[in-house]
Amino acid sequence: MFDTIIRGGRIADGSGEATYTADVAIKDGLITEIGKVSASAANEIDADGALVTPGFIDLHTHYDGQFVWDDTIDPSFSHGVTTAIGGNCGVGFAPVEKEFRRPLVEMMEGVEEIPGIVIDEGLDWKWRSFGDYLDRLQQNQFSMDVASHITHAPLRVFAMGERAINHEKATPEDIETLARLVREAMDAGAVGFSCGRLLEHLSSVGDHVPGTFANDDELLAIASAMGSSGHGVFQMIPKGAIGNIIDQDDMTNNRVAEMERLVRLTRAAGRPSTYTVIEFSDEPENRRFLVEETDRVLKANPGLEMHPQCASRGVGSIMMLDSHHPFKFKPAYLEIANLPAAQRAEAMRDPARRAAILAQEDAPPAGSDPMIVRMVGRMPMTAGRYVLIGDRVDYEPTADQKIEALAAAAGDTPLEFLYDHITAGDGTNAAISFMLNYNEGNLDETFEMMANPNVISGLGDGGAHVRLICDASQTTFQLAFWTRDRKRGPKLPLEYVVRKMTHDGARLYGMNDRGLIKVGKRADINVL
Repeated sequence: MFDTIIRGGRIADGSGEATYTADVAIKDGLITEIGKVSASAANEIDADGALVTPGFIDLHTHYDGQFVWDDTIDPSFSHGVTTAIGGNCGVGFAPVEKEFRRPLVEMMEGVEEIPGIVIDEGLDWKWRSFGDYLDRLQQNQFSMDVASHITHAPLRVFAMGERAINHEKATPEDIETLARLVREAMDAGAVGFSCGRLLEHLSSVGDHVPGTFANDDELLAIASAMGSSGHGVFQMIPKGAIGNIIDQDDMTNNRVAEMERLVRLTRAAGRPSTYTVIEFSDEPENRRFLVEETDRVLKANPGLEMHPQCASRGVGSIMMLDSHHPFKFKPAYLEIANLPAAQRAEAMRDPARRAAILAQEDAPPAGSDPMIVRMVGRMPMTAGRYVLIGDRVDYEPTADQKIEALAAAAGDTPLEFLYDHITAGDGTNAAISFMLNYNEGNLDETFEMMANPNVISGLGDGGAHVRLICDASQTTFQLAFWTRDRKRGPKLPLEYVVRKMTHDGARLYGMNDRGLIKVGKRADINVL
């Protein structure tokens, strides 16, 4: 007798091969039979008319803190993720000495927009080394499997203290210590090493992330140490990867150097690498350069394994009264900023206050996050790009759906129209702007990235940017949009998309016990 039988589902098994109809029998957490199963089970699921896939593997999350205080790990859990990998972009919470906890909190508050008060109340800090951190996570009863890279910023602070925070060059002794700690972390169960070189990544007090300016001697030694374990992935967000969106970075003048650096680091590690690739408006050719250059490098170096990592849709900045909006630093708004959303919206509809807010300059309170100040300051210039959010989000909107067109038809400026929209009703109205991956007003560039078999699907950023972005739902979006719902361009085969979200990620990270619906594999399965 089996524990569970999933009966009669259409199986996309993760291999990329054609779907088929069959039963799937499970016992002791493993897939034990596939086909027409005559035996019975304690739990039987009627999957007639449903799609059955391996559980999705989310390669790019920032649940490093949430792993400690939340067993469910939503929204990823509710979107079919059965394995979540944290510790991306070089930021995390381990290893850590007690006296340097505060800089790590400020770092995650600024870089990943996780409120400091949530981190302070949620973390119990029952770890010192990276292995201790994994042991702490082992105490939880998760809804899914979780894993983590060891991240450069806390590693550097642990090894170098204040000198890391001050961005001092690592000495040979420091580099030896960093390499040793990485080897220890890999032995303890880290799934790789991650680093970030993005100048936009600032702490909540305006400091660059430790490791942002690390030289190649340091990074090459760390890559080699990671690779010496015989497993793991080198993950990086390159300098300029998200464009010059807050007047900090410039990929055009760095893209060749960053690509050359990635090649050196991948070669030093002797392991696969993956790195953020996004389309952005101010330097539209950079995404194409990184993907095409990767293809060229791999053709010339057959033993090398490098994977650009892309988002499967436009990266959306969600605007509403309880998120970031262009009015949040206006003096007349700050007077009512602490009211509940419904009362705030009512106060903002007062004609005198509306006129004042629309006319005033920003006056950010002391201690405001400098990155947020810059971002909010740019919002009036981009107000016309936003699209109203209804019951569903249209992720490939046309020009006539944007506020620029709606405002013109109403005789308003885009900023006035946006103001009236988010202050209507109970203050929960929202709008979304696709600030990345939507340069041409469609998802054709994203289609090209998704269609490249060497590009890895990721960048959902689950757990991060909780007042701005909610892209951890990309898994179910990929399945619905790219295989069925797209109206303005070509689609992708269902089997191909499922493979991208399952087997490809499992293979990359050496998780060979999952990612396929095959006998003997783990029964991490979605029925959709």
